[in-house]
Amino acid sequence: MASANLTKRTIDALAFTPSCDYFVWDTKLKGFGVRVTERTDAEGRVHRRKVFVLGYRPQGARQFRRLTLGVYGPLTTEQARDEALRQLSATTQGVDPLTARRAARGGLTVRELGATYLDEVERRRKPGTTREYRRLWKKHIFPAFGTKHVSTIAAADVRRLHRSLNDTPYVANRVVARLTTFFAYAIAEGAIPSKENPARGIELYPEHGRERFLTKEEFGRLGAALSKAEASGLPPAPEHRSKPKKPENQKHRPKSADQPIPANPFAVAAIRLLALTGCRENEILSLRWDAIDFERGHLRLDDTKTGKSVRPLGQSAAAILASLPRVVGNPYVIPGSKAKQHLKEIKRTWCAVRHAAKLKGLRLHDLRHSFASVPAASGESLLVVRSLLGHKQVATTERYAHLGNDPVKRAADKTSDDIAGWLKGSKQ
Repeated sequence: MASANLTKRTIDALAFTPSCDYFVWDTKLKGFGVRVTERTDAEGRVHRRKVFVLGYRPQGARQFRRLTLGVYGPLTTEQARDEALRQLSATTQGVDPLTARRAARGGLTVRELGATYLDEVERRRKPGTTREYRRLWKKHIFPAFGTKHVSTIAAADVRRLHRSLNDTPYVANRVVARLTTFFAYAIAEGAIPSKENPARGIELYPEHGRERFLTKEEFGRLGAALSKAEASGLPPAPEHRSKPKKPENQKHRPKSADQPIPANPFAVAAIRLLALTGCRENEILSLRWDAIDFERGHLRLDDTKTGKSVRPLGQSAAAILASLPRVVGNPYVIPGSKAKQHLKEIKRTWCAVRHAAKLKGLRLHDLRHSFASVPAASGESLLVVRSLLGHKQVATTERYAHLGNDPVKRAADKTSDDIAGWLKGSKQ
């Protein structure tokens, strides 16, 4: 634990360390300190802050507490020290500064406390999860509750919002889930009393998971479209074709607008790898060369949806990986246009390939489902399928259980035939 005489000069000299917070405590005023933080958000922007804090123990309590006093810069060292003295003085009178502040937070609006909550989500969750949280808040929660005080939101308000989204049951249920965790955070922060989470107990809509598995013939069409994309390029998908600003100018639309566009070979390779490995999109796009064990035939992924994961690598997928050129200085298998970065998205290429293959509505994630359907249909156990996909829980893999029902189907055929024979008087 570092300590120093906290002055402007010593605080200015404190260095930032990526993804590693640390405290420096004042040698003159016990409990007074500064917290140094550095965070990188989902867009790659770096945020650095030095925050004054006060560590104290309330009278008669065993628990140590930490109170945030303010950010260094807007708040000077002298002002922060004076505030720390004032709060310490309050503790001698039996007042718990943190409890008092949390009680006062009942006046915060959902937008105000929601911004703090989303910052907390960003520190704890993966970038993709953070983006989805922020999207739901921006589109649904802030418009409905943003200006309301947190303490005034009732269960009826949450139910009303949930009902308004009944056309999209999945989204409606996710909004309630996000509100449930937000109000749990509000309780922990003292913004609302405990055991008063208005989002708990809301009856959710039934959800029907999307199951889309490619047939052999559809795999063939997909492969032909990928080969064409590599050889001569594909026209853009209808949703990505340039359109005239005015409908009356349609006849003047250049013929070149629908001409084949050469495909990024790395994007095409990424789609092939998704089909041949069952990996998630980001697992392939962010795959590094040092994560591939060609000798043992494995991918060693450090950062997946379920944490670290080792995936078996089939020979066909390994052959594609071995054929890809390596970009000097770039550690990624699917390099992007910028140095030392991977390709961020393959949506346009995927849409063009999907359209050429006449696979309307097929999602990239359906390639993962299709990959899993092959061993499941051939009778492989769910434990094998689970290992192929890197699922953490067997329950997640159970969606493929019905595909491997040939033995059950044969048993049903035999049983029904036997009973039918008996009904006809057969003694065998």
